[in-house]
Amino acid sequence: MTKRKSPHSRGRRSGPDKSHGEPHRKSGSRRVSSGRTGGGSGEGYWIFGTHAALAVLQNDKRRIFEVLATDGFVQSHADELGGFDVKTVKRAELDERLPDDAVHQGIAVRTVPLADMYIEDVLDLIPADEKACIAILDQANDPRNIGAVLRSAAAFGVSCLILQDRNAPPETGVMAKAASGALEHVPIVRITNLARTLETLKEAGFWCVGLDGYAEATLAEARLDGRTAFVFGAEGRGLRRLTRETCDMLVKIPLSERVESLNLANAVGITLYEWVR
Repeated sequence: MTKRKSPHSRGRRSGPDKSHGEPHRKSGSRRVSSGRTGGGSGEGYWIFGTHAALAVLQNDKRRIFEVLATDGFVQSHADELGGFDVKTVKRAELDERLPDDAVHQGIAVRTVPLADMYIEDVLDLIPADEKACIAILDQANDPRNIGAVLRSAAAFGVSCLILQDRNAPPETGVMAKAASGALEHVPIVRITNLARTLETLKEAGFWCVGLDGYAEATLAEARLDGRTAFVFGAEGRGLRRLTRETCDMLVKIPLSERVESLNLANAVGITLYEWVR
């Protein structure tokens, strides 16, 4: 597969800017934000769970409002928490502050979503001669699935995850927990027009490969060298017609007759492994 070599256009942006303000850079003491930027008790949202919460605290692009942890968690993670003002609370208080199904493991961090990125900004960060991969979800709306996709994306070195602004959930604690820290490492680009974004990627030298269970070619038969953007459809519906038509090629993951399809996160993991391999 011969890769496109034309430079990408920096014309019209592919997504809206909803940066939620400038990200708070922690100073040497890495204290929790206070005053107006800290907001009231209702501002921001909670990220919980050991890996997700500690990854937030290590991300200097995050604005941290409040850190709650049990005494046992503080004692066992003193090094990671040493630079922050941590309020020690009983497990029951954490249970009360968080959603009913939150598996917090003794820690919760109140923050705001990371600043959005444009696709052009991500492309600028990718060296022109470097193999690269971008993952795109066509109307996926389950935050746990998206979190699991982020985890696979981080594991296999994906440059960014592209979501549609109107058909994907916002950054939430449930998504962060499923991502197990990957939310801090894989940029999310939210776009308004997927077909136009695919054209932008093509101009940047990416081959857009759609995963479709009815495709003739298998994933293993496709040459995945160079720059590749994988497009995954929503569970049940798959890729939309215009998305399929805009992709350069369609491939499938061969399955036995015992199952009709794979979970989205599983399909992404298999696809990204094949790309790395």
